[in-house]
Amino acid sequence: MKKIWRYFQDHFPAEEKEDEPPGIAFAAAALMIEVSRSDQVRQEIEQTSILDSLKSQFVFTDGELEALVASAEETVEDANDLHQFTRLINEHYHYDQRQNLVVQLWRVAYADGRIDKFEEYIIRRIAGLLHLDNSDFVRARLTARDSTG
Repeated sequence: MKKIWRYFQDHFPAEEKEDEPPGIAFAAAALMIEVSRSDQVRQEIEQTSILDSLKSQFVFTDGELEALVASAEETVEDANDLHQFTRLINEHYHYDQRQNLVVQLWRVAYADGRIDKFEEYIIRRIAGLLHLDNSDFVRARLTARDSTG
């Protein structure tokens, strides 16, 4: 959690912060990176999907976005669990925002044209940590599949 706050303190002075609390974009990026790593085969199309998703949800310059993702990747490498990321999302996101994040996770998984069992497992785990109902988990998957395929 300290790395999240340190990243935002270093890159965004207090007066430049938008409506989102510091770290939300970082946490979302970290969860997307977890999904892309889960099948053991990271592909450029998944990285592009992560960047596109973050661009659509947050206001960053390309340089800020690249720094955010690089920092999130480093943190994910050292992370022992997902709670540090999901806790922040749960504290600041309404249910529909958490559901939309799960749609974005599915889009990352679908980016390479197939869903691996490990990708499904990690998204299901994240959805559980985000307290998403199973029906909304399934709906998120269908929404992502229909929009990417």
